[in-house]
Amino acid sequence: MIAPSLPQRLSSLNDNPNTIRTIVFSLADIEHTSMAKYLFALPVEAVEKAIVYPPDRAILKDGIGMINLGEQTLTIVDLRQRFTSIESEHDSSKFLILFHTQAGEFCGLPIKDAPVLIDLNPDTIRSIPLAYREVNQLSFVSHMAIVPQENGLEPLQILLLGLGSPAQLSANSASHLN
Repeated sequence: MIAPSLPQRLSSLNDNPNTIRTIVFSLADIEHTSMAKYLFALPVEAVEKAIVYPPDRAILKDGIGMINLGEQTLTIVDLRQRFTSIESEHDSSKFLILFHTQAGEFCGLPIKDAPVLIDLNPDTIRSIPLAYREVNQLSFVSHMAIVPQENGLEPLQILLLGLGSPAQLSANSASHLN
């Protein structure tokens, strides 16, 4: 299965207040799973920054671990554990996205390559059927965006993390930008 590739450039400034600003990324080490065709996204408001993954990797149990970064101890949330088992010594994640959960906790999410900023049109967002989410261990995702690409390339399929309904998303994004 061929993994999707992200655009090489960040999107332009958000001229349309109706779009939803997201940080889009791919997960490492899922190339041989059914999830290889998907990208993932977090709302810009939730993301603090992306950093190079330090050499001292978190020891994970069921996809959760801890890491010390300077003066802070962060929870590491490794989504890959939902789809495949990853041993710490075989982890090829290069970056950590540092983000805040809806409860306000500061966490890190290991990712494959540097993330990109993409403005999503709410018209590209659709619900993921509950039955599909349950079978594929995607209980943490309720929506996805199908983003057309140029030059006949397959559309990007982006699973949206920590996002509500498209109407709520658009309202939240617009209020954040103003």
